[in-house]
Amino acid sequence: MRRTYISPEYISTKLYGTFNMVEESNFFSAKMLDIEDSLYLRDQDLIYYQNANGEQTDFSIESSLTPQVYSTIDSKKSNHTLLLDETQSQFQKDTNTKWVMTIDLETILSDYIFSSMKKFRSFEGLKNKMTRAGDVNVALRQYVAANVTNRYKFSKIELYISYKDLRNQSILRYKTYWNHVIQKEENKVVKFQTETAFDQSSVKLFFSQEKNSTQYSFEYYYNILFEKL
Repeated sequence: MRRTYISPEYISTKLYGTFNMVEESNFFSAKMLDIEDSLYLRDQDLIYYQNANGEQTDFSIESSLTPQVYSTIDSKKSNHTLLLDETQSQFQKDTNTKWVMTIDLETILSDYIFSSMKKFRSFEGLKNKMTRAGDVNVALRQYVAANVTNRYKFSKIELYISYKDLRNQSILRYKTYWNHVIQKEENKVVKFQTETAFDQSSVKLFFSQEKNSTQYSFEYYYNILFEKL
């Protein structure tokens, strides 16, 4: 071959394919994570194992380490707010008090899918050095955000409320309590309205106490259903 003595403008460097966590499709096919048709987030715990660096490379070794536990109960508790409705009149507040619950759907769904991938070791063998961020967990969350969460839509909320008599217990008025044990048919609330964000990142629930707030406070819990598009 004849030499030209012209220096190339670009240098080709080999990179791990996992530097790009966005699934690219071609004319014939594309690899894609197999996902469930629906996700019913009730009160599950997902347990998984990893090494100190967050990698999953050898289950026989990692299974002897302290397991990581993801709880839907804790996730739903930390990713919502329940506040008095500021638009209500003083009379409403003093009787059948109106409440507004705001739920961070995006974070709850993302955390659940991430933990499921960890549980089933979907990226087993992936090491920190094989990712752009140098962190397997960051790369997995990027994968979830780019390829998985947008394949689900919010379907419905199940709300449960159990009233507590203020007169017989040392609890405060307008003080509410998170409790997953109250998931019973008699505690299921049917009278509430929802308002979902345009990008389905969050949802607001509007409901009123069915028992007078001068006499009752309440415990509450909710479940979420997501369905595959």
